[in-house]
Amino acid sequence: MGGYELRLDDKESVDAYRFDQLTEQGMAQLRTGAGEEAARTLKAALSLWKGGALVDVSTGRRLSAWSTQLEERRKSVQEQRFSLELELGRHHALLDELSEAFRAHPTHEAFAGQLMRALHRCGRRPDALNTFRTLRTHLVEELGLEPSAQLQRLHQEVLADRGHLRGAAPAKTETAPGGRRLVPGPAQLPADVGDFVGRERELGQLETFLGADRPSTGMRVVEVHGPPGVGKSAFAVRAAHRLRPRFPDGQLFIDLSAVGEGSQQLADVLSACLTACGIQREKQPAGLDELSRLFRTWTADRRVLVVVDDALTASQIRAVLPGGSGCAVIATNRYRVHSLSIGRKIVLPALSHEESLKLYDRVAGERSRQEDPAAVQELMGLCEGLPLAIRAVAGRLTARPGWSAARLALRLRGNPRMLLELPAGTQSLVTTVAASHRHLPARSRELLHLLLQRERPRWRLDEVVARLRPGIGDAETLLEYLVDVHLVQEHLTPDAELLYSVPRLTRQALILLLRGTPAGDVPNPRTAGAGVAGGAGVTLVKADIRR
Repeated sequence: MGGYELRLDDKESVDAYRFDQLTEQGMAQLRTGAGEEAARTLKAALSLWKGGALVDVSTGRRLSAWSTQLEERRKSVQEQRFSLELELGRHHALLDELSEAFRAHPTHEAFAGQLMRALHRCGRRPDALNTFRTLRTHLVEELGLEPSAQLQRLHQEVLADRGHLRGAAPAKTETAPGGRRLVPGPAQLPADVGDFVGRERELGQLETFLGADRPSTGMRVVEVHGPPGVGKSAFAVRAAHRLRPRFPDGQLFIDLSAVGEGSQQLADVLSACLTACGIQREKQPAGLDELSRLFRTWTADRRVLVVVDDALTASQIRAVLPGGSGCAVIATNRYRVHSLSIGRKIVLPALSHEESLKLYDRVAGERSRQEDPAAVQELMGLCEGLPLAIRAVAGRLTARPGWSAARLALRLRGNPRMLLELPAGTQSLVTTVAASHRHLPARSRELLHLLLQRERPRWRLDEVVARLRPGIGDAETLLEYLVDVHLVQEHLTPDAELLYSVPRLTRQALILLLRGTPAGDVPNPRTAGAGVAGGAGVTLVKADIRR
């Protein structure tokens, strides 16, 4: 098929080329700390757009793909420029542009979050809350998704009218000795949890270890462990915000909850980190090992804080460790047995009864003072000090103004499954327990299913050995593994004998999952070839969830 090709001596006359050129210039200015100039340059780049890419051109497959790339590039530059302008305190001037961008892309979470911040800073809190409702409606109806945890935290901050959202001081450019301007580093931490309660002892331990000025001791790591629903992520975020001033070269947040055991997804996550650090994707190497080396090189002479959330294995954490002696890492890991051999480990316990009530009061707000104290006490007893359960209960009452704490307590007594499935943000107790169960080895699953039998709430080691299928392995080693992944508890008797049990809420969630409900992807032991002993499987299906 014939055609014509237009060749231009001057690429400057092509707006797409000029847009890319200005974008690169703006990002280079940003990396040198020139925020004001970067904002102006990125605005100039965006001003070249008049409508959509190739809007009047009949496109084939290749042109269509290029058009999509241009549009995505435009959104990325818009997001970066809006972020810069908000840091410079120009929320009033941005409102119209942010509103237009969100109307054009009603499922774009970054635009929604930026618009919420700008509206809140302008004193338009109801409009900021309405922006979140609009985003959620589009996400649920069009994609079947809830807003991200970060957007939901921002929503809670706006609801609570947190002061730190109201104003943005002009961005400051720090200067190193000799007058060299420092490059602003990434600041990826999710919003701090405004209603955080307790953990002062654990926070003090973490800050003492990570915050001390001891660069000669090498890069420091703290791993945070604990049972499902105990609030490991919220603890890590709170600690990271308190430590921010000590890590001026940046703070990275790496969410591994959706990353499997393969290297490719982890490589994508690490590539995104390097992009946030100012290294363009096209200049990055291929392969996880090469990306890890580049990341260690970039951090070698910097002070960077890295938060790794929901790591599955020690190798995942190791792949994203920075290289500088002035850097630090906070990693949450539900599998203590899969942890690194270096650094410190902090195990989070359940909240005390007093802390549980305080958290309930903060989440429920004004209405908590109107409730029957006895009913609230009962609800907190059912939640067993797990922040995820407490937030879910308080959130349900907040969303149902006509309900009382007594009514909800009655509902939960009659239907314990309801507490397991109540959402707190994007999670529930049953989904977080499912995530822990999903990656257990087959032999550990078999033993865990045995421990769920109704007639034995606590097991001695000899009882486990007697009931365990021959050839499965050493019972004590398997029990210790389940204790390390926080699905089983140890109890020491006055005679110094160890007993083993599955915590009540964890037990109920596992039974619900093993019955094959849609809440998790754990197979039913009666039908899946998971190696569950026949007697244990039958007893498990008949187990009483009310225990």
